[in-house]
Amino acid sequence: MKIYDRAAGQYREEKEYGWKSLKFLYGTAAGRVLLKIFFCRGIYSKLNGAFMKSPLSVYKIRPFIKKYGIDLSRCGRTDFKSFDDFFTRKCAVEASCSEDGLISSCCGRLTVYAVDEKLALKIKGSVYTLTELTGGNFELSDYGGGVCFLYRLAVEDCHRYIFFDDGEVVRSEEIKGVLHTVRPVSENFRVFSRNHRVCTLLRTKRFGDVIQIEVGALQVGKITNHDVTDFSRLDEKGFFSFGGSTIIQLFKKSVVSVDEDIKKYSECGVEVLVKTGERIARRTKCLKD
Repeated sequence: MKIYDRAAGQYREEKEYGWKSLKFLYGTAAGRVLLKIFFCRGIYSKLNGAFMKSPLSVYKIRPFIKKYGIDLSRCGRTDFKSFDDFFTRKCAVEASCSEDGLISSCCGRLTVYAVDEKLALKIKGSVYTLTELTGGNFELSDYGGGVCFLYRLAVEDCHRYIFFDDGEVVRSEEIKGVLHTVRPVSENFRVFSRNHRVCTLLRTKRFGDVIQIEVGALQVGKITNHDVTDFSRLDEKGFFSFGGSTIIQLFKKSVVSVDEDIKKYSECGVEVLVKTGERIARRTKCLKD
């Protein structure tokens, strides 16, 4: 699958982790049965997570770094005690723009979608309502005509994510669900309304009320959010344990203007590779501090 590498200014082919296994699980009748009874259930992710957190998994780290060309220079350490210790590594982050710029909350493949006035949006061939995404736990009427930022984190990405502005956590809700992969092979399974996820209402200084949704995925044993009320831009919000995963952010109408290159590629259905802290949009509406 091709994605657009924004920093390099070119397309590149993404290396698919475990592609043969996913093709069997999602592309065959036998595989779909195994998905339903075992692989997309929490027990599989817990068992897999237990192994990944054990010292027995250390042998997987070096080949993984080599295969995906992972740069650890921003990490500051190499003495990982398990594969999960490596996977949840912290990396130094900084903002690449002024405070009026909206920065990426994580490393990942970004696509931007329009929310229509009926509070629905089309993601990868499926139409989702905001009520489906949030489990009906939030007031959503002001998000019609707004913007949805969807970050898909691949296994080689740093799986820690940050706050994009100063503000406070108003409330957070966990929604129980299954754990399908979030890659395109699962697009017929409506994963963003079925997978386990955590929805948080963020009251931010420069962008108003924003709903953020962390979505678990196949092999993701846990979504960990730090217990904070007040936060500052670049503070860490949380991290995913092993596996691919997704972050969704919902902004109200006329609050942000998406950078032109991201808008262009999103309209073509192409994901844009972004790094934590880089500008992806700018504020267009003045809000009270």
